[in-house]
Amino acid sequence: MIKISHVQQTPIYSFKPVVDKNIPDKNKVNTQIATVAISEESHNKYIQSLKFKETNKDDVLGQQFKEFYEEYHSAEAIEKRRLERLEKEQANNRLVDEFPDNTLHHVIKEALEGKVINASLYAKELASTIRSSVSMPDKSVEERAAYREMGLKQAEYIAEHYFDDELEAASFMNEINKYYENDVLREKGYVVFDNSDLEPLKSYSSRMSNDDDISFYTLAKRYMDKDYFERFIKGEGTPKESARFLMEIKNNKEKYREEIIEELELNEQQVEKQITATKSIFDSFVWENGLVTETMEEQPTYLVEILKWNKDMLNLLN
Repeated sequence: MIKISHVQQTPIYSFKPVVDKNIPDKNKVNTQIATVAISEESHNKYIQSLKFKETNKDDVLGQQFKEFYEEYHSAEAIEKRRLERLEKEQANNRLVDEFPDNTLHHVIKEALEGKVINASLYAKELASTIRSSVSMPDKSVEERAAYREMGLKQAEYIAEHYFDDELEAASFMNEINKYYENDVLREKGYVVFDNSDLEPLKSYSSRMSNDDDISFYTLAKRYMDKDYFERFIKGEGTPKESARFLMEIKNNKEKYREEIIEELELNEQQVEKQITATKSIFDSFVWENGLVTETMEEQPTYLVEILKWNKDMLNLLN
C-alpha cells in the first residue's frame, strides 16, 4: 500500500493546512506535519502491485485510490477531524470557561459579559442549542430541531431586551443566524465549516470532485469491510484485498452512486419536513417575557425538558 509520508523526491501532490480561527494557537496544525506528499514512484509501485489483467495508462481505479488518500490525508480533512474533536470536547465539558476566538461560544460570551449572571455558562448552553447537530448527536432530529428553535428564540429575546445599541443587537443576531443556518445544513447532510470561506458541500462529495461525484473515500467507508477499512487508511492492507475492492467499485459504482445520492436526498427532505413541523409547534406557543405561557394540548414529551431549559436560561439574566 502507499505510505503517506515525507518524501525526498518531487511529489505529485502536496497540501498546505487550512488554518481555522476556531482552533487556538496551541492547537493549530503544524505545517510540516500536515503537508501530505504522494510520490509518483509510490503510486506506480502500488498500481503495479495490483496486477490488474487489463492495463490502461488512464487507469480509473488507480486514480480512485489516489483520490482516496488525497482526500483522507489532506490538510483540510485533518483540520476537520481536529475541529470535530474539539467541538465534542467543548460540548461535553460544561466547566469550559475559555473558548477559541471567533467560535459561537466566544461571540455569545463577549456579547453578554456583564448582562448575565454567568456569561460562560450562558454562552455554552446557548451555543450548544444553536449547533445541536454537533452537540446533541444522541438526540433525534426532532429534538435537535426543537432545541435549535428554542435557542434562536432565546437569542432573539436577548437581542431585543439586553442590547442598548440596535447595531450591536443586529450584529449579534447575524452571527446567531449564520450558525443556525449552518447547523441546519449539517442536519441535512452537508459538510460545513464555520467561520471560513469554504462553501458547504454534500457529505458524499469532496472539494476535489464535482458536486454530484461520489468521493472514493465515501465509497470505501460505506462499502469496504470495516476491519479492512481501518487497515486500508493506515496503509496496512494487501494488494489482493485492495484490488478486489477496487474491482467491486468499478463494477458497481453507478449502483452505489444512486444509492448514496438517493439516501442523502431522502434525508434532506425528511429533515426539512421535521424542521418545518417544529417551527409550526413553536409558532403555536403563547410567549410572555421570553417564557412559553401556553402550549398546544398535545405536544411531544421532549418539549417539557426544552421548556425547562428555556426557563433556566432566563433565570441567568440579570
